[in-house]
Amino acid sequence: MPEVTVPEGDNGLITVCGDTHGQFYDVLHIFEKNGFPSKEHTYVFNGDFVDRGSWSTEVIILLYLLKLKNPKNVMLNRGNHETDSMNVAYGFSGECKAKYTEKVFKAFSESFSSLPLGALIE
Repeated sequence: MPEVTVPEGDNGLITVCGDTHGQFYDVLHIFEKNGFPSKEHTYVFNGDFVDRGSWSTEVIILLYLLKLKNPKNVMLNRGNHETDSMNVAYGFSGECKAKYTEKVFKAFSESFSSLPLGALIE
């Protein structure tokens, strides 16, 4: 299980979020209120990034980009909505196909399979 440490120092913060469900503007609001990930601020996202909302692809692309930029300070855990059956039932599959292609959906699906199911916060 991956381990997450709270950044050192008096200003070290950790924010745990979950269930953004494709609500891109809610995700932006979280960052507006709490700040973006940095060396001093770690985020743990506990899955359910996609489905239901109209902006699921934008949410997951943003989170993946933040993970690439801040690999030690962004943790993405897999939720039950990061499965093919849920993606078909709740709309992420259709959103990917409408905005992009089936190939893009399959790439997201494969990437979701590699996410951990949880993390241990010191």
